[in-house]
Amino acid sequence: MNKNFNRRTMLARMGLTLGSLAPMPIWAQTAGFPTGPIKIIMPWAAGGGGDVLVRAMTSAMSQRLGQPVIVDNRPGAIGTIGSLAAARSPADGLTLVYGTADSHSIAPHILKSSPYDSKKDFVAVAPIGFTPLTLIVHASHPAKTFEQYLQMARQAKEPLTYGSWGQGSSGQITVEALKQKAKIDLLHIPYNGTAPLMQAQLSNQVSSAIVPVLVADQHVKAGSVRMLAVTARERLAAFPDVPIMKEMGVEIDMGPWLGFLAPAGTPSAVVDKLNSAITASIAEPQVAEVMKKMTMVIDKMNPADYQKFVNNEYERWGSYIRTARITMDL
Repeated sequence: MNKNFNRRTMLARMGLTLGSLAPMPIWAQTAGFPTGPIKIIMPWAAGGGGDVLVRAMTSAMSQRLGQPVIVDNRPGAIGTIGSLAAARSPADGLTLVYGTADSHSIAPHILKSSPYDSKKDFVAVAPIGFTPLTLIVHASHPAKTFEQYLQMARQAKEPLTYGSWGQGSSGQITVEALKQKAKIDLLHIPYNGTAPLMQAQLSNQVSSAIVPVLVADQHVKAGSVRMLAVTARERLAAFPDVPIMKEMGVEIDMGPWLGFLAPAGTPSAVVDKLNSAITASIAEPQVAEVMKKMTMVIDKMNPADYQKFVNNEYERWGSYIRTARITMDL
């Protein structure tokens, strides 16, 4: 055989080079991304807090990505309908899903038959932050402080009642965590949303309620209800006199998380580009103002750290659910 007829010669005749067989560099994977509109699947109804927030972000995201960013509402079944649609979408970065603790940390554990695996079917893209929750009581309630409330719960002959905005909600699971950590017993009364829950609290139908701080805000200022504690890492600027649960020895330092996920298999370089665009969009004044009004706490993480966070949250919420033995059917 001709000594010159080697691999390089064969590749040349095929119109190839050795370099063309090398893995595609990271920059090349994102050079043309995005190639079309970005769709964000919203697993909750239009007009809700998450929907309002994400729609406030779309303009800033579009400017950074050079393509339209649209919101596709697919509500129902604790966010699993929209999340399942996202999991089944192409892993090309053009489809994202607004993920929450309810849809990705709670639903897979609480449902007897989950339609997806949160850890295997999605990749974490970028966080938004988390929503602080607050334990409230009617203004006439004898407990003036969180410590007094816990003492009353421990001494009560019958469990005190608490209301949440639904069976299997992050509100219910947060109080289940409180029960486990503070070693108290409370009786859950679920309502269909925060509006009927607040009506029940205002009319003293439940001893206490767990709600997002935003929901309690106007009623606290009106003097109708009292905030006993909040689930946050530090005291909220809007309510500096309200303690965080961690101060009182209850290790619950955040409320339900919010962020963006993509179908598993989405290229890491594409995820990095989306993370940068989302993080920059959250910092825009108009978006930051919406988050401030919603009393949300902003989180910033790179994709690797966010993936660890999402995985840890899956286990954390799951442990509370397993201990409380909560299950439900859709």
